[in-house]
Amino acid sequence: MLIWDRAQSGTVGAYRPFLLVFFAALLSAWTPPVLSAPNPSGVPDEIDRIVARQMQLNQIPGVAVAVVEQGRVVKLAAYGTANLEWNTPVGTDTRFQLASATKMVTGLLLMRLVEQDKLGLNDPLTRWIPEAPASWSAIRVRQLADHTSGLAEQRGAARDATLGDILTTAMAAPLAYSPGTEARYGFTDFAILRVILEKAGGDTLPRLLQKELFEPLDMRETAFANANDDGTVRIGDILPRRVQIYGLRDDKLTTSDFFFAPQGYGAGGLYASVGDLAKLFAALDEGRLLKPESLREIEMPPTLSDGKRAPFGLGWIVRPFGGDSLAGHSGGPALADIWRIEDRKLTVVVLTNQQVQHPLLAEAIIGTFQPPSLREPVATDDRPEIAANIRAAVTRAAAGDPGAAAAFAPSGQDAAGSLVSPFARAMLRGMGPLRMVELLVTKADGERRYRLVFEHKTVVWLASADADGRLIRFRPE
Repeated sequence: MLIWDRAQSGTVGAYRPFLLVFFAALLSAWTPPVLSAPNPSGVPDEIDRIVARQMQLNQIPGVAVAVVEQGRVVKLAAYGTANLEWNTPVGTDTRFQLASATKMVTGLLLMRLVEQDKLGLNDPLTRWIPEAPASWSAIRVRQLADHTSGLAEQRGAARDATLGDILTTAMAAPLAYSPGTEARYGFTDFAILRVILEKAGGDTLPRLLQKELFEPLDMRETAFANANDDGTVRIGDILPRRVQIYGLRDDKLTTSDFFFAPQGYGAGGLYASVGDLAKLFAALDEGRLLKPESLREIEMPPTLSDGKRAPFGLGWIVRPFGGDSLAGHSGGPALADIWRIEDRKLTVVVLTNQQVQHPLLAEAIIGTFQPPSLREPVATDDRPEIAANIRAAVTRAAAGDPGAAAAFAPSGQDAAGSLVSPFARAMLRGMGPLRMVELLVTKADGERRYRLVFEHKTVVWLASADADGRLIRFRPE
């Protein structure tokens, strides 16, 4: 459970408006870009301050934000730089890579076709793929979208593999688990779902999305790049106002352009502007895109055979947020961060062009509208040495100190490596200094749940330790 501490979410250091960021500055040191006049008044609000802080902490060149509530766009803002080499500012019409958040849009298309009676969520896969093995007759279309299908994940597939190649490989492989018994996030489910959507809709996925979603909502800045890469040359469509994506190497920004192959477009690769996504969620609020019951179906994760609730809806992820439930998806992992509280029809969209970071921003912004309402009680800590090692490990990892590994047992060095990775360090930077480590509960198997209170965020992590209190496992819940 990830909980924002609203009392801290608005604090930020010195704020420097309208700073120009030139590419030459990257050769020496990072200078954070700042807001591109997000408010008509020119006075930064709490959301602007949250964004400015994360841009500075994690060297994010450009950000775009939309907040939609009850069908009304209450915030639409652009910050910083889309392309550092050309010093191009971000606008609300700038196209960002959605990465895995594309699955949300695929889920919407699925329900559009269901509403048109072109297919059913409970159709067996063999209805649409008659040549599939008999084991696929137990898999329902909805189980592709909620990642409970049992299909084996294809890893290391050739970049020139076609959708037909992926289907052939999937049919030849035995099921990885019985359908409906587990939820395993992966690529193969959405590749096979795309095959079915194209058969049911009678067109390619990109054209179906254009016809069913983008054209009716006047989303003119949303499209795939249709790129092909032969290992030497990459060729694709021209997408006006597309951002350059950046990564980090030794704390310096680099270009970082992940290749989304066309055969995987059901699962990722869509470019969209924050203005277009604001139109999309306003239409959902107003019932112009889907019936309310269809949207509830998308946001309803299945119950597995053991009685546990899975984390995935139909292309959307569903997870707790204090006393509420968030539905949405991140991608990149933080190129797109889109979350919604259905009960109040509140959606926050955050798009960035910095790839090595944790998706913190959307949840922080949601907290300014609806702070989390639940806070678990603290348990008596009978082993304070574990909490002390957690504090030492986190503090050192955030500073890039390899000495963080000293808080881990020899058998916990894999966990130590994860904590000092660039991605984890970006997450820790974004949350600010660690203030408190509080034990919540000790499980029967000895694993412990700790609440870590950072300056800008409160999270729950799981830990286990050896007899001396050194960490063996340590990870977000």
